[in-house]
Amino acid sequence: MTEDEIFHQLRGLCAEILAVDPALITPDTDLREELEADSLDMTELAVASGDRFNLLVDFDLAKHVRTLADVTTLVRAGGRAG
Repeated sequence: MTEDEIFHQLRGLCAEILAVDPALITPDTDLREELEADSLDMTELAVASGDRFNLLVDFDLAKHVRTLADVTTLVRAGGRAG
């Protein structure tokens, strides 16, 4: 799966979780500052991303995520669960 394909899937998840228009989300959108994601939203995004891509989520790393590009990088680097 390409980085662009991962981004588009993550953008859909993020738009659904944050209830925003996907067009507002670019790779560099600051999820916390620009879209007002709180810690619960970020946890939900981490869990949904893990489920979507069959990954074990490292919540210590995930709590430092700021942009969707950061999430995409974590997904690309993630190990497969099970």
